[in-house]
Amino acid sequence: MDARASASKFVSELFGQPTAPVAIVDLADAKSVPFESGYLLLTPMVREDLKLVEINVVHELVHAAFTSPRPWIQEGLAHFAGALYREQSQDGRAAAIDFLHSHGSAFVDEEKDVSATPQENPSQPLATTFDESYYRSKAAYVWWMLRDMIGDDTLKQVIHNYRAADDKDPKYVEQLVTAASKRDLAWFFDDWVYHDRGLPDFHVLAVHSQKSTQDTQIVAVTLENLGAAGAEVPFTIRFGTGEITRRIEVRAKATATTRVEVPGMPTEVVVNDGSVPESGLTNNIFKVSEPQ
Repeated sequence: MDARASASKFVSELFGQPTAPVAIVDLADAKSVPFESGYLLLTPMVREDLKLVEINVVHELVHAAFTSPRPWIQEGLAHFAGALYREQSQDGRAAAIDFLHSHGSAFVDEEKDVSATPQENPSQPLATTFDESYYRSKAAYVWWMLRDMIGDDTLKQVIHNYRAADDKDPKYVEQLVTAASKRDLAWFFDDWVYHDRGLPDFHVLAVHSQKSTQDTQIVAVTLENLGAAGAEVPFTIRFGTGEITRRIEVRAKATATTRVEVPGMPTEVVVNDGSVPESGLTNNIFKVSEPQ
């Protein structure tokens, strides 16, 4: 009941009031695999971990407040809501991204197999897949990336404008996003929803710094995406007294450059805070050499 009080307020603000009762059954064996059917969730609940219980309650309340005939929307939004609650009501963005990772490793591994051996591992477009790791975990990442691109208020508008009865076209959600955000994100939906193009693979191609004033530098950062799916990705410039984070859109098999004013000499640039699933994270840090 303590968990429900906090979770209910969060869900009602984003999805509206739940219109159906939900039931969560505690499985005595902590190693049991959770099972969900309709508004019923059977899951082990560790009593010392109220935060996890709250996330479970959020998931079920989303189902009771919002319905869609499309699995990637129905389940993806419920999993996304758990991550968003983790960020906004519990321990911040890093903890939320860790939550996404903990539920997303399976689909990341599957995507690597699709890219490596496509004949043996057919692609799984999110719009039509019945693979749970895709329509739950990958979809949660897609909603998270959309939220980062269009903002909380605009995403809330999209969710409030959604009508299950009107969702007769695979591009219905894209149209809602375009209308609310005034942004053309057809490329994003094409890469992540309508087709399975694998995962992006970002790295920092070049960093150039030029003095602007006595205390500031203009840092030009060029990112490259070696993967076949594009994304808007965050990158962080670190310098002696702190760091600055910005975002940039990098399409598939392409590069993008932006300039950032930094109050100090850059020491390193890190692309992606984990909010965009990648095929590999070993090439995401670029050490900036000191000027000679």
